[in-house]
Order: sequence, then structure tokens, then C-alpha cells
Amino acid sequence: MNWDAIGAVGEIIGAFAVVISLIYLALQIRSQNLQTKLSATHEMFRVHRETTNMFATENISDTFVRANQDYSSISEAEAVQLMVLITNFFRAWEAAFLENRDGNLDKNVWEALSRDYTEPMGASSFEHIWALRKQNYDLDFQKFVDSIDQREYIAR
Repeated sequence: MNWDAIGAVGEIIGAFAVVISLIYLALQIRSQNLQTKLSATHEMFRVHRETTNMFATENISDTFVRANQDYSSISEAEAVQLMVLITNFFRAWEAAFLENRDGNLDKNVWEALSRDYTEPMGASSFEHIWALRKQNYDLDFQKFVDSIDQREYIAR
């Protein structure tokens, strides 16, 4: 056997090994991307549950209802509590928006979460606090929230 033939066989084997390595790397990247999406989804649902559960306490629910009827009827301390809760709500929504924009959140998950986040925007207290604090959020998120068709908030 001559050296040229041996060299050619070596090059073929080397090229084959490179192709196998690239396929393996592509599969690993795909798996990692899927894992990233799953982690983002899990985290977004966890944050969503925590954020919305804060409104379930009797004290906060009462403040929320009164603020929606007449924002000036709540005390300064209640206004601060509501501001913090609703700001946390918007931060959670913004995080989901950014994860979706960056491709880390499944489209169906984003749409479901977004519907849950959109509904309270019809409450006057949400509208009020959004108007006061929206400049603190990502510009794309601001545009997204401002483009939402307002629905009436229905609690019953």
C-alpha cells in the first residue's frame, strides 16, 4: 500500500469523525435549548403563582376591591402595599415577556400566561399603577402592555 492511499484513508476517517462530532454537538445544543425552555417555563409558572397568590389574602383583596371602586379611599399604607404587589405582578409579566422575546419560553405557555396577566389590566388600580410606574420597565414591554385591548375586570 502506498502512502498516498493511507493518507487518503486517514483523511476520510478524520472527516467522518468531524461529522460525527458535529452531529453530537448539534444534539447536545438542541437538548440544552429544550432544557432551557423547560426551566424558563417552570420558573415563569412558579413566579406567576407566587405573584397572583399575594392577592388572595383577605387584607389585600379588600384593599384591591376598594381601590378599584375609589383609589382615594385607601390609606397611604394600603396604597404602598398595592403598589408593591402590582409592581411585582408587572415584573413577573415583564420577565415572561422577555423570556418569550428571547425564545426561551414556549409560544403556548407565553400566550396562556399573557392572558392571565392581561385580565387584571381592566382594573382601575392596575391602570393607575401602570401609568405611574411604566417608565421603569423594558421599552418593548411598555409598548406591548400599552397595545393591549383593555377588558373590563370581572371578579365575580
